[in-house]
Amino acid sequence: MKLETERLILQTLDLDLIDAAAGRDARAIEALGYKTNGEWPGQDFYEALPFFRELLVKNNGTRGFDSWIIATKAEREIVGGIGFLGEPDENGMIEIGFATNESQQRKGYCFEAASGLLAWATSRDGVKKVTARCEPGNRASRKVLEKLGFSIDREDNEFLYWTYRGSN
Repeated sequence: MKLETERLILQTLDLDLIDAAAGRDARAIEALGYKTNGEWPGQDFYEALPFFRELLVKNNGTRGFDSWIIATKAEREIVGGIGFLGEPDENGMIEIGFATNESQQRKGYCFEAASGLLAWATSRDGVKKVTARCEPGNRASRKVLEKLGFSIDREDNEFLYWTYRGSN
């Protein structure tokens, strides 16, 4: 599955890309048509690769409610990742998460990618609520979530919990 925004390509992961990322194999990633400077996948995403692999196998492919890469249109360089932690639950809720490579931060990529993916997700049957979470000290994620139209519902010692209220 593929979405395009003004500057970016959002592409769902397939098993080949997951395996290349799990092996941190830049040559294999490049053979799949993407460039990488070695920052992707970041540690959190790297640790989640087995979860996303299992989802793909279980669902016999993607339905879009899993992991996507963020790549620039011009260079096809992977600048980050975005996605959901699975299909909508019984209440129609999904959780979005995103991260940009350190060298690619402060360029508006997370906001642009999340705007595109939110538009896609909220147009799907069964999606009634989009949530997110971030660490209280993560000012960059807080700023992106606020700009996207999320508001804080609650917090604990570990996370701020957000709900999407629509674009501002």
